[in-house]
Amino acid sequence: MLGITVLAATIIVACASSCGDPTFPPNVATRVVGGDDAIPHSWPWQISLQYLRDGTWRHTCGGTLITNSHVLTAAHCINKTLTYRVALGKNDLTVENEEGSVYSGVDTIYVHEKWNPLFVWNDIAIIKLAEPVELSDTIKVGCIPEEGALLPQNYPCYVTGWGGLLLDYWFIKVRKTMLCAGGDGVISACNGDSGGPLNCQAEDGSWQVHGIVSFGSPKGCNTVKKPVVFTRVSAYNEWINEVSLQYQSFSSWYHTCGGTLVANNWVLTAAHCISSTKTYRVVLGRHSLSTSESGSLAVKVSKLVVHEKWNSNNVANGYDIALVKLASPVTLTSKIQTACLPPAGTILANNYPCYVTGWGRLQTNGASPDVLQQGRLLVVDYATCSKSAWWGSTVKTSMVCAGGDGVTSSCNGDSGVPLNGQASNGRWQVHGIVSFGSSLGCNYPRKPSVFTRVSAFIDWINTVIERN
Repeated sequence: MLGITVLAATIIVACASSCGDPTFPPNVATRVVGGDDAIPHSWPWQISLQYLRDGTWRHTCGGTLITNSHVLTAAHCINKTLTYRVALGKNDLTVENEEGSVYSGVDTIYVHEKWNPLFVWNDIAIIKLAEPVELSDTIKVGCIPEEGALLPQNYPCYVTGWGGLLLDYWFIKVRKTMLCAGGDGVISACNGDSGGPLNCQAEDGSWQVHGIVSFGSPKGCNTVKKPVVFTRVSAYNEWINEVSLQYQSFSSWYHTCGGTLVANNWVLTAAHCISSTKTYRVVLGRHSLSTSESGSLAVKVSKLVVHEKWNSNNVANGYDIALVKLASPVTLTSKIQTACLPPAGTILANNYPCYVTGWGRLQTNGASPDVLQQGRLLVVDYATCSKSAWWGSTVKTSMVCAGGDGVTSSCNGDSGVPLNGQASNGRWQVHGIVSFGSSLGCNYPRKPSVFTRVSAFIDWINTVIERN
């Protein structure tokens, strides 16, 4: 995915049996401001994000380990001019070589592309560690709640961290992608707790990370009717139907295209991704392609169905659509779900905001990312996209154009991936399948990414699945 440093880590972790279960159970009577010391290692997914200054590492924010190589924190914790490390398995920050603790360098930092420091919107970031850490009694991964999960009023949660011990409510500053907790004037997060988790216990007894400490009141850390505001983690679980289509070469598997799970045994992708001479598999529930993540699956393919009107010698003719049947149905989980398709004939309006997701190149002829990327693209309607200064007659009404700003686009390796648009009911629908882009470059102005329009092929999709 070209031209973006993004957060697209929303499918990283579901609440599996291996997460949210501390070896040393917490004392659930403890607190942060107005609180007590936590039982050592009772929140083993809590990390300390530290920066280097004058040869000394200093704590700046908290965070949550959500895979053995990824940390969830707040976007406002990140400063691109600083050098960071992550301290894991810590209880006492003053003890450098604390038993059970490790320090990891940072490989890559992904800040949400819509992070707004002025209004503190989309305050979420992912840190990829320089190398995976070994999980232990003192280092475990936290659970992430299911997409869209909302906690009821007065649901008890616990914020943890090493922060300071120091108009009614928030009115319009709080958005639906945020979560408020506290405000009683006694207990709150404070400076230094930023990026740390809001831990809430699920019915099965496991702990889920529902929030990331984002901001509080300038009047003080425990101001009455100014609860701590958290980034709501469940608001960012959007792309859990994305798959990686991979082919086998000798004994290794290689990512070639993306795709979308549309039934528990069918994947939607582009026809130009399919070769009758290759052996394929589908990887589902994956965020990092190099990591065998908990909850991810690799499934063999039993059948490939390419649209009968597809002509590989004439991509502009359209019909760049295919269905891949899995050798066995997959069990749907918090990490693996089927996508919604739009009603037949749906046409998106000009400038309708959508998101393209994938593991394609980060720039023309550039490197391919390990972590799933996402980019916001505005739809370019057919009347505009078919103008001679844009794509002209190359574009057909059975296609969707999106992008063309010269900054963000799909790129090589994104073929077959979905164009996701949010419906009025809040659900995400797959409106497009990446088909082609410009030979002049992945983000050439007035050459938006071109997608197969899914709503033009609803009947074909249903017929193929019913007959096979």
